[in-house]
Order: sequence, then C-alpha cells, then structure tokens
Amino acid sequence: MTKQKVTHATVTETFFAIEVADMLRATEFYQRAFGADVMFATARWTSIKLAGVRLGLALTPDYQGGRNGLHLAVIDLPAARAAITAAGGVATAAPVEVAPGVVIAEVGDSEGNRFILRTD
Repeated sequence: MTKQKVTHATVTETFFAIEVADMLRATEFYQRAFGADVMFATARWTSIKLAGVRLGLALTPDYQGGRNGLHLAVIDLPAARAAITAAGGVATAAPVEVAPGVVIAEVGDSEGNRFILRTD
C-alpha cells in the first residue's frame, strides 16, 4: 500500500465577514464604537481592522440582522457597552458571569448584528 502525501492549503489570513444593510452607517458604527481602521471601502464591501483582525462588511440591502458568532474581548465592559450605544448600537442583554471572572454581554450593531462582548 502506497502512502499518499497529504497536501494542504496555505492560509495567509483569517477574517470574519458580516452582512450589513447600509454600508456607510455600518462603517461609521465600527469606527465610532471601536476605533476601527478602514482598510478598503466600496459601496458593496468594506474591510476594517479591529484589534489586528480584518472584519469584512458585505452589503445586503434587505438584511435584517441576527447573531453572527462574533466575540470581542474588551478591557472595560461597561465602557464598551456605552460606546456601542453612543455609536447607534444596542445593549441587548445584561452582563452575565459565565465562569469565575469571565463576564459576557450580548450587544448589537447599527445593522442588527448581535455579538458578544467578553471581559475577564
């Protein structure tokens, strides 16, 4: 029996993409709430850098929002929630301690995307 050499794809970057209904509003939200840097912007796709990771914003005009699996670790949970609401987002759930010293809270962006903030 001959062993085959296993080949794999070379991954050069990992990033996350979310849908947005209004590209300008979404871009401004992430800049205001988190200080995100815009790397590339068009009417249909914008790449922002957030804590060293690229987040793609993909225009879907009829997008209604929902949970997307994004988790952001923050230093100060109350301050992060305040920045999100000041930028046009919402605090959708009260903070909860899920493990000793680990507190999470669900929030939403300007497009209805819900994600988790975590601090420990």
